[in-house]
Amino acid sequence: MHTNPVKYALVTAFSALAFLAVAQDDGPLIPPERLQEIKSQKSAFITQRLQLTPEESRAFWPVYDKYQADLEAARKNMRADRKDRRGSGALTEEEASKAIAADLQAKQAQLDLRKRYVEDFKKAIGAVKTLQLGEAEKDFNRELLKRIRERGPGDRRR
Repeated sequence: MHTNPVKYALVTAFSALAFLAVAQDDGPLIPPERLQEIKSQKSAFITQRLQLTPEESRAFWPVYDKYQADLEAARKNMRADRKDRRGSGALTEEEASKAIAADLQAKQAQLDLRKRYVEDFKKAIGAVKTLQLGEAEKDFNRELLKRIRERGPGDRRR
């Protein structure tokens, strides 16, 4: 039986990322070294999907890693705001309006972040591959969700 190494890496990544989907805000559910392995598998997926040359990879990955770190910081702030609201009980109309505005502002901040980095991505890998990057990220996430659904609730195997 011939095993496709990319497919194997994806299955492994999706299995491990499933833990992320159920992680609590109180702390990571999986060890940092496992998270690093997942990031490496995502990198391999994107590298293959975009068919990055070694030169493109050298220029692209430091920018992308910084982008991901900035994006995660923005998402962490948004999750913290939402967590604070959940603990406060029923919201008044005014509080709900402020929460909606805060959510929209957080999403806009993430979009602004993407816009800032797109120029750097285009310099590193060109406009065509920058456009394909968004699709590759979506495909990776779709596959992840598919694997999580296939595993079913309560299945926490690695």
